Amino acid sequence: MQKPSVWLMFSLMLSMSVDAQVEHLVIGQGGLDWRESSEDIFGLTDSVFSGSLQPFEINPLDNIAVGPQTEAGQFTNIFGHVWEQSFGAPPVARDKKPWVYGDRGQLQSIDGDIDRPTDVASVRHYSFDLGLVVPIKRVVFFPPDKGRTTTRGSSGLLIKDLYPRQYVVSGAADPQSWLFSNTSGDLSRVLGSNFTQNERVANVTFDTQFLRFFRVRYPLFGYIAEVQFYGEGFAPQTRYVSQLFDMGQPVNFGKLHFDFEVLRSPGSGQEPVLAPDAEVEVVFEARTGLDDTPRVYHIITDIGGEKEITEKEYHRAPATLLLFGNSESNAIPGQRGSVEDDVHNWSFWSAPHTTTGEEIQVPDGRQFIQFSAFINSEEVFAFGRLNSVTIEFSSLLANPVVAEIALMDEPHPAGGVAEVPLGDSVTLTYDVRAGFTSADQVGFNAIRLQTPEAVDFQRFEMGESLTAVEPDSVVVSDEELIVYFPSYPITQDANAPLRLTFGTRVFNYNTVFEGEVFEIGGENLAQSIDGGDATPLVSTNDLQIFTPLDRLQVLSGLELGAGVVTPNGDGANDVLPLSYTLQGVSAAAVEVGIYDLAGRLVRQVVAQPRSEGHYTDVWDGRGTEGMVMPGLYLARVAVDTDLGTFEQTRTIAVAY
Repeated sequence: MQKPSVWLMFSLMLSMSVDAQVEHLVIGQGGLDWRESSEDIFGLTDSVFSGSLQPFEINPLDNIAVGPQTEAGQFTNIFGHVWEQSFGAPPVARDKKPWVYGDRGQLQSIDGDIDRPTDVASVRHYSFDLGLVVPIKRVVFFPPDKGRTTTRGSSGLLIKDLYPRQYVVSGAADPQSWLFSNTSGDLSRVLGSNFTQNERVANVTFDTQFLRFFRVRYPLFGYIAEVQFYGEGFAPQTRYVSQLFDMGQPVNFGKLHFDFEVLRSPGSGQEPVLAPDAEVEVVFEARTGLDDTPRVYHIITDIGGEKEITEKEYHRAPATLLLFGNSESNAIPGQRGSVEDDVHNWSFWSAPHTTTGEEIQVPDGRQFIQFSAFINSEEVFAFGRLNSVTIEFSSLLANPVVAEIALMDEPHPAGGVAEVPLGDSVTLTYDVRAGFTSADQVGFNAIRLQTPEAVDFQRFEMGESLTAVEPDSVVVSDEELIVYFPSYPITQDANAPLRLTFGTRVFNYNTVFEGEVFEIGGENLAQSIDGGDATPLVSTNDLQIFTPLDRLQVLSGLELGAGVVTPNGDGANDVLPLSYTLQGVSAAAVEVGIYDLAGRLVRQVVAQPRSEGHYTDVWDGRGTEGMVMPGLYLARVAVDTDLGTFEQTRTIAVAY
C-alpha cells in the first residue's frame, strides 16, 4: 500500500541537500529509510547493517519452507512469503508466490507439523515453487515419528514404518521446464533417487545449486509428514522497488549515484569481507510519471468486458477466483479485472544503469519517479550491500520541450511515420518548440542530439518563418550533435521555434533521435526533449525514424580501400582499411579475419560484440608470425545474429 503523499513529501524534504540549483533525493544512509520508502523488497533485508540493504543469508540449519505464520494463520517460508496451493494444472510462476501442487495434503507437507501424516498413495508426487531462486543443497522428507494407521486392512500399523520405499527428487531454476509440460514427470535436474530406501528419513544431498522448483515423486505407497529444503549463501537475484516519489512539481532528473559494496561471506553468521573480484553487480532501472499511479485498473463489466476504475475502487472489488491453476476463469461482473501499465502518463522502465554517476535515462518534466535495484550474484557466498542511492533533480528549464523529426523532402509522411532507406544518406529536419508555465523557468541556449553517426550539419533556423541564423558554435562527434546559440537564447520573452537540418544515415529499423536542451553555465540540469507536435510544418509528432524490416541487411558496404597492401614502410598502402556497416543489430558477435586461399586463418583482426553503425578496422600486413608473404589473401567479415551468420569476403593482394 502506498504511503500518504504528505508523509512522503515531508520525508523527502528532510532528505534533500542543495548544491546550487541541483537537489538530491537520498535513500539509505543519510536519507530515507529503505523499508519505509519501498513498494516491494524481494529477498533483501535491512536489519544486518544499519542503513544498508543486502540479500538475506540462508542458514544451512534452517528449513527454507517454514517461516512464522501470519496473523491469519497462513503458512509462510523463511522469507515471509505466503504459501499457496493449486488443485488443477500447475500455477503460473510468480515472484514471492511459493506454491505447492498435488491433489491433497499439499500444505500439510510444508506447515512445520512433523506429527501429521500425509498419504502419498494416490498423489505419488508433490511439486513445489519456493517463489525465488535460492542456493539449495539438500531436500529432506520423512513420516511422523508417532501414530498408527486406522484404515481397514492396515489398522494399528506404526506410521513411522510406512515411509515411501522409492523416490525421485528433481529440481529446476526455470519454470518452463515443468509448469507447462508433464505434471508427473521429473524436472530438468534429477537431484537424487532411491528405489530401495530402507531408512525412515530420506536426506537427499547434492552440490549446492541455484534452484526454485522441485518435484518429489513417490512410485510406491507411503506416508510423509514434511518435505524440507535446506540451502546456504545468498539468492542469485534480489530486488528492491521504491515507492513513487512525489517531487512536488514537474522537474528535470540528472545523475544516479549509489554506494555499493561487494562482499563474500566465510559462512553463515560470520563477518563478511570485501571481495571486489566477486561476480556481483547492482542494476538500476527507473521510470517517471505525470500522476501518482503507474498502473491502470479494470473491473469486470456485466457483459464480460472490462472498465477502467480507480486503484481504490479496484482494491474494494472482490478478487477474481483462480481455478484450474493457470487461468482466471469464470469471472463475474464486479470482480477485479486486469491491471496494466499506464503508458500514457508513465514512461517505460529505463535501460539498465550499472555505473554510479550515470545520467538517468528517463523523460524529464515529470513530477513522480520510481526506481528498482537488482542485486545479482554468480557466486553462492558473494553478495552486494547497497548503502545509499542518490537521485539528482532540478527545476524545469521550460515546460514542455517537444520535437519532431522528418525527412526534409517528406514533412507529411503517410500515417505520420517517417520512413527512410536503411544505410542510405538522408537529410532530416528536427523541429523544437518550448512552452513556459512558471516564472522560475529560465529557458535554454543549447541543444544536444544523440545521433547514429557523425552527421553533416547543414543549418540552424529560428522563428515561425524559419529564418536561418548562424549558431555560436557547433560540435559534431560520432554519436552527438551539439548546437550552441547563446546569442539567440530561448526564454519566456523570446520563445521562438527551432529547426536543425542535417544529413545522416540510420542503421536500425527503429532509430530514436533523443535530445536535450540546456543552459550554458547554468545551475539547472539539462532537460530531455519529448516527442510531440512542435510545428504545423511537420506531421510526425515523434522522434523516431523507421526502416522497413524487409529491407534490413545486417552487413553491408564492405570496402577495402585500394585492395592492395604494400607494407614496406614508404607510407603508401602500408595498411589496409576494412570498412563496413552493421544494421539492425545490438551486441552481435563480429569477427574480422585475414585468410590464405586455402582457408587458413592468418590474422584475427577483430573478435568482439558490436552494435549497429559504421566501422573501419585496419590490417597491417602481419600474420601471427610476422609479415606475410606476397600473394593473394581473403578478408572476411562475419556477423553472428539470432537470424544466422551474415558474412562478406573480399580478395586482398600483398606486394613488396
